Amino acid sequence: MEKPMASSQNRRRQCWECRRRRLVCDFSLPGCRKCYTAGVECPGYDDKKPLKWVTTCEVTSRPRKKTVQRSTAKQHVSEDRCDSQDEAWSLSVPRDRLITEPGAIVEAAYYSENPFITAFPMESLQAIPPPIHCTLVSLALSHRFHRLLPRNSRNDLREIEAKHYQHRGQAIRYLKEEIGRPDKCRTDKTLVGVMMLLFSDVGTNIYLLEHALTRSSIGIISNTTSPPSDHIPLGSDVRSIEVISLMYGDGCFPVLLCPPVLLADIIRINHLRLQAFSQPSTESEGKALALLGRITAFSPEQWAMSCAAPEKGIILGHVYRSAVILYCILSLQSLCVLPRTAQLRSMTVTHTKELFAYLKQACGAPGIGKCMLWPLVVAAVCARGDLDMQQFVNRQLSALGTDIGAPLPLLAAVVSRKFWESKSRTWDACFERPYCFVV
Repeated sequence: MEKPMASSQNRRRQCWECRRRRLVCDFSLPGCRKCYTAGVECPGYDDKKPLKWVTTCEVTSRPRKKTVQRSTAKQHVSEDRCDSQDEAWSLSVPRDRLITEPGAIVEAAYYSENPFITAFPMESLQAIPPPIHCTLVSLALSHRFHRLLPRNSRNDLREIEAKHYQHRGQAIRYLKEEIGRPDKCRTDKTLVGVMMLLFSDVGTNIYLLEHALTRSSIGIISNTTSPPSDHIPLGSDVRSIEVISLMYGDGCFPVLLCPPVLLADIIRINHLRLQAFSQPSTESEGKALALLGRITAFSPEQWAMSCAAPEKGIILGHVYRSAVILYCILSLQSLCVLPRTAQLRSMTVTHTKELFAYLKQACGAPGIGKCMLWPLVVAAVCARGDLDMQQFVNRQLSALGTDIGAPLPLLAAVVSRKFWESKSRTWDACFERPYCFVV
């Protein structure tokens, strides 16, 4: 029968299991009754902690949270509670790091460099659902990573990249749980969480305009740099032209800063490409030449009169008119819809020079330089064989990726260099799989 230890000198320490569980040991021999009741083997009262074999890859402890990080988070929260809303919005987070503790959402909201997160009242943070919480932090971390990437090696930024994927993975897990619950799968919070996660992957701004038109612009531009077999139906549906015309008229499409008239022509080109792939017709060439004439007749100067800044409007008009003309000729020649005539070759050379001339102005102009990704992609296809043009495109894509903190311009640079090094010359050879170059 177990007997308590009689000598008080032997009661200098409890058994190791009771110490781990923070219980008061009864000092019984050969093992304490607390361990016996719990169904575990008492490790005894030795001075040295007994060794214990664990399963491979089993986690037996967790790292402690850094007190510096906790104090930083508390500092931001206290500032939010004490200061006015205007003062809170003026705060900024140190640009060298973002934490992943409870204060991460606060720092993500204060992160001054991220164009994908707009200011919102700090008192609403506690009402943000966990999936959206994690997506916002993931966006801030991703933006910071891509801002630092050109000036640092990937190994130096591994911690930031790991934190980004940690929060992104947590957002996916939260959404998976909510989608699997009948009472939450159709709620607005769940749907918004899914859409935010999808838009964060594409690298587009999730707060700019209505979700439907944002999805439409993604589909339209995505179809231009995708094989016809992978087209998104919405991006090649001519019925969406009427919606764009009703909403924006002769104004400016906000996601791309593209004249709505030319955006409608991009949809028509996408539609012709899809028809030429699925249902070839002898009438396609006539439709393509008529469409090309329509695009050429567009007047950037006349359209710029409806813009708030006519000088920038003229630059945008010329950039997109040349880009759309080149896209029309090259993409439809790739599918043998348009012939390779001397007239079209001359038009291609003329508008390539015009595109590069106005791109140099647009990329250096504040406010519109960040919207030049798609025209730069078109210019990359036309830059084959011209070293100066290639260097300009590569330099601008790298600078754009650093400026907006998104990976898509860097991906466009990789795709462009691969095309330049290949022996192929057609539009579809450059985009052999679907790409979506929209920011």
